[in-house]
Amino acid sequence: MSLEQDFALAAIDWLAGDTALMAQVNGVFHRAPARIAAPYALLDDVLATDWGTKDRPGRELRLAFSIREGSQDAGPVSAIAAAIESRLMAMPRNGSGYRLISLHPLRSRTVRIGETWLVTPDYRARLLSP
Repeated sequence: MSLEQDFALAAIDWLAGDTALMAQVNGVFHRAPARIAAPYALLDDVLATDWGTKDRPGRELRLAFSIREGSQDAGPVSAIAAAIESRLMAMPRNGSGYRLISLHPLRSRTVRIGETWLVTPDYRARLLSP
Protein backbone atom coordinates (compact mmCIF):
# COMPACT_ATOMS: atom_id res chain seq x y z
CA MET A 1 0.00 0.00 0.00
CA SER A 2 0.94 3.66 -0.19
CA LEU A 3 1.83 5.97 2.68
CA GLU A 4 -1.55 7.70 2.40
CA GLN A 5 -3.52 4.44 2.39
CA ASP A 6 -1.53 3.04 5.31
CA PHE A 7 -2.09 6.20 7.31
CA ALA A 8 -5.79 6.55 6.45
CA LEU A 9 -6.51 3.00 7.59
CA ALA A 10 -4.42 3.48 10.72
CA ALA A 11 -6.30 6.70 11.56
CA ILE A 12 -9.68 4.97 11.20
CA ASP A 13 -8.49 2.05 13.36
CA TRP A 14 -7.04 4.45 15.94
CA LEU A 15 -10.29 6.40 16.20
CA ALA A 16 -12.39 3.21 16.33
CA GLY A 17 -10.22 2.00 19.23
CA ASP A 18 -11.39 4.85 21.49
CA THR A 19 -14.27 3.49 23.59
CA ALA A 20 -15.36 6.97 24.73
CA LEU A 21 -15.59 8.18 21.13
CA MET A 22 -17.34 5.02 19.98
CA ALA A 23 -19.95 5.51 22.72
CA GLN A 24 -20.87 8.81 20.99
CA VAL A 25 -21.09 7.55 17.38
CA ASN A 26 -22.44 4.58 15.44
CA GLY A 27 -19.09 4.18 13.73
CA VAL A 28 -16.03 5.74 12.15
CA PHE A 29 -15.61 4.88 8.48
CA HIS A 30 -13.46 5.50 5.43
CA ARG A 31 -16.10 6.36 2.86
CA ALA A 32 -19.81 6.17 3.59
CA PRO A 33 -21.32 2.75 4.19
CA ALA A 34 -24.55 1.87 2.38
CA ARG A 35 -26.72 2.43 5.47
CA ILE A 36 -25.73 4.13 8.67
CA ALA A 37 -27.72 6.23 11.11
CA ALA A 38 -26.33 9.43 12.59
CA PRO A 39 -24.26 10.08 14.59
CA TYR A 40 -21.24 8.84 12.67
CA ALA A 41 -17.87 10.05 11.38
CA LEU A 42 -16.34 9.56 7.95
CA LEU A 43 -12.87 10.08 6.62
CA ASP A 44 -14.02 11.39 3.25
CA ASP A 45 -10.95 12.34 1.30
CA VAL A 46 -7.22 11.97 1.64
CA LEU A 47 -5.30 14.31 -0.66
CA ALA A 48 -1.57 13.64 -0.94
CA THR A 49 1.36 15.69 -2.18
CA ASP A 50 5.06 14.93 -2.18
CA TRP A 51 6.87 15.65 1.09
CA GLY A 52 9.92 13.45 0.66
CA THR A 53 13.54 14.09 1.48
CA LYS A 54 16.68 13.28 -0.50
CA ASP A 55 16.81 9.78 0.93
CA ARG A 56 13.22 8.97 2.02
CA PRO A 57 9.84 9.12 0.34
CA GLY A 58 7.23 11.18 2.14
CA ARG A 59 3.77 12.63 1.76
CA GLU A 60 1.83 15.59 3.07
CA LEU A 61 -1.78 14.53 3.51
CA ARG A 62 -4.96 16.53 3.87
CA LEU A 63 -7.55 14.52 5.79
CA ALA A 64 -11.17 15.64 5.37
CA PHE A 65 -13.63 14.27 7.93
CA SER A 66 -17.43 14.56 8.03
CA ILE A 67 -19.26 14.17 11.31
CA ARG A 68 -23.06 13.94 11.20
CA GLU A 69 -25.37 14.14 14.20
CA GLY A 70 -29.12 14.70 14.54
CA SER A 71 -29.57 16.57 17.84
CA GLN A 72 -31.50 19.82 18.20
CA ASP A 73 -28.35 21.79 19.13
CA ALA A 74 -24.71 21.62 18.07
CA GLY A 75 -23.42 20.48 21.48
CA PRO A 76 -23.24 16.74 20.75
CA VAL A 77 -21.66 17.11 17.31
CA SER A 78 -19.12 19.55 18.75
CA ALA A 79 -18.27 17.03 21.48
CA ILE A 80 -17.73 14.33 18.85
CA ALA A 81 -15.47 16.63 16.81
CA ALA A 82 -13.45 17.47 19.94
CA ALA A 83 -13.12 13.78 20.82
CA ILE A 84 -11.88 12.98 17.30
CA GLU A 85 -9.34 15.79 17.41
CA SER A 86 -8.10 14.77 20.85
CA ARG A 87 -7.73 11.15 19.77
CA LEU A 88 -5.96 12.04 16.50
CA MET A 89 -3.47 14.26 18.32
CA ALA A 90 -2.50 11.24 20.46
CA MET A 91 -1.93 8.98 17.46
CA PRO A 92 1.30 6.95 17.64
CA ARG A 93 4.16 8.43 15.62
CA ASN A 94 5.32 5.12 14.16
CA GLY A 95 2.94 2.93 12.25
CA SER A 96 2.98 0.10 9.80
CA GLY A 97 4.36 1.60 6.62
CA TYR A 98 4.79 5.21 7.78
CA ARG A 99 6.36 7.55 10.34
CA LEU A 100 4.12 10.42 11.40
CA ILE A 101 6.18 13.61 11.61
CA SER A 102 3.36 16.06 12.35
CA LEU A 103 -0.42 16.23 12.53
CA HIS A 104 -2.27 19.54 12.81
CA PRO A 105 -5.87 20.72 12.55
CA LEU A 106 -6.35 23.13 9.65
CA ARG A 107 -9.98 24.23 9.70
CA SER A 108 -13.44 23.16 10.71
CA ARG A 109 -16.92 24.11 9.62
CA THR A 110 -20.21 23.46 11.44
CA VAL A 111 -23.50 23.71 9.53
CA ARG A 112 -27.09 22.58 9.95
CA ILE A 113 -28.56 20.70 6.97
CA GLY A 114 -32.22 19.98 7.56
CA GLU A 115 -32.40 18.01 10.80
CA THR A 116 -28.72 17.06 10.80
CA TRP A 117 -25.64 18.85 12.11
CA LEU A 118 -22.53 18.48 9.96
CA VAL A 119 -19.00 19.25 11.13
CA THR A 120 -16.18 19.04 8.58
CA PRO A 121 -12.77 19.19 10.27
CA ASP A 122 -9.65 19.03 8.09
CA TYR A 123 -6.17 18.00 9.23
CA ARG A 124 -2.68 18.08 7.74
CA ALA A 125 -0.39 15.11 8.33
CA ARG A 126 3.24 14.89 7.24
CA LEU A 127 4.63 11.39 6.84
CA LEU A 128 7.89 9.73 5.89
CA SER A 129 8.57 6.14 4.99
CA PRO A 130 10.05 4.23 7.93
